[in-house]
Amino acid sequence: MDTKILWEGDTAHGHYQVIDTLYDARPARVLYSGDRQAAQSGVAKDDKPDLLFDYNQRMFELVTNLKPQAVLLIGGGVSTLPKALLDALPSIHIDVVELDEGLTKLAYDYFELPVTERLRVFHTDGRTYLRQTHERYDMILVDAFSHTTIPKNMKTLEAFRAFHDHLKHKGIFAMNVISGYHGPTAHVLREIYAAASQPFDTLDIFLASRGYNLWLPQNFVLTAQKGTNLPLKDYVRNESVLPPEVDPATALRD
Repeated sequence: MDTKILWEGDTAHGHYQVIDTLYDARPARVLYSGDRQAAQSGVAKDDKPDLLFDYNQRMFELVTNLKPQAVLLIGGGVSTLPKALLDALPSIHIDVVELDEGLTKLAYDYFELPVTERLRVFHTDGRTYLRQTHERYDMILVDAFSHTTIPKNMKTLEAFRAFHDHLKHKGIFAMNVISGYHGPTAHVLREIYAAASQPFDTLDIFLASRGYNLWLPQNFVLTAQKGTNLPLKDYVRNESVLPPEVDPATALRD
């Protein structure tokens, strides 16, 4: 497949390219940040059922198995996951919080994001949205990154208290985390787990992909439950890993 740049330019928050190319051996349309430094979003252009990015597929499995009515996604990018969920679940309503309005425009122009009353997009940062809204959700998903780093205000104890407060009873939280499980980059997962474990009842950590050495930075999906203890391992194709032993005092604070 020939690589074709469909769009390149600057939004208010970064430089991006939309490229038709091979990604993980699949024909795909991919949003890259910088000069193709990191793939931020993408959709496969083949007939395979899985979403292009493994962590998105894990979140898709959770949502489509649990079938929530109201979902909040913080960090929408070009909204490839919301589009897949709207297609799969006719009764779902999704609120997307995406800081960069330019990415939402790319979602409509290049990634077939539908205009529908079941989807609302708010152009602000996640914590500001949570402070201003009174909405409660069945599920909250977080996929917020600056390049490959989760913003600090998305991983503090105060952030997880806000996530908890905006879930309905028996609500489910899921977060995409890039971290090592062992070694020098494992502090990211440990800090997030330390913060999440204080307001939430039940936590799990799922591998986004198989085959990676756990000493290497990779995607994990951290889940947390409010007032319930569902066997989420039955809803996600990949296995979970043992939670790290953490001191709650190591949780980051605002």
